[in-house]
Amino acid sequence: MHLNITIEDHVTPQLFTSALEAYDIEHPNGRKREDRLETFGLLWGYVIPEREDRNPRAVATMATVETSALRKNGSVQPDLNSLLLKIEFVRKYWPHLEVVGTFHSHPYENLKEVREIKGWRASGGDLEFWPYIHERLFPSSPYLAHIVLTVAKMEKRGWALPKEIEGQSGLELSLDQRKVWITSYASQILEIEPQEESDEDEFDSEFVMMDDLPSLDIPALCNRILAGGLE
Repeated sequence: MHLNITIEDHVTPQLFTSALEAYDIEHPNGRKREDRLETFGLLWGYVIPEREDRNPRAVATMATVETSALRKNGSVQPDLNSLLLKIEFVRKYWPHLEVVGTFHSHPYENLKEVREIKGWRASGGDLEFWPYIHERLFPSSPYLAHIVLTVAKMEKRGWALPKEIEGQSGLELSLDQRKVWITSYASQILEIEPQEESDEDEFDSEFVMMDDLPSLDIPALCNRILAGGLE
């Protein structure tokens, strides 16, 4: 079993513009200014549970960006108090929304650097952080989707059809002078039967990455790219 992920059309610009802003715009960092920073945010929407004939699906209908996150060239650390504030606020005024996942960016200087280390893939730190934040903030959510947006500059403007990568879990595309990869992962709760016999049928919960990569569905993104953008 794997998680299906759908990113609705109006969410896609939020993801890309936040990643590009952190990449291209210089941000103050002490006495100097830095670009090519990572960024982080939450995905909101709803989850369609598993059925006999289909896998569970996380549908993202909104995204929020963590402006208080500690952003660096090779890492991003969200403020947990900020995340809790947003969760409480949205639950109070938009109770039909819940957190269905996270997104963050991987900035690289050029294509060669990305391809040498397959920078569109999750890092070791990502794979440790996602189960942690799942357990820490969303222990009642059976699944969480996790999106990685990788950005690198090209030497000249290019255009190419979006290409599937990592099976159906990601896409590679060209946007003007930038190459962008969007890849997906998922974490879940596993119910583990206790090893020792007990009078109560209690199970322990473990938060882990799903073995199978998700199927990522962004149909409107492909339509936008094929049309060459909107004039």
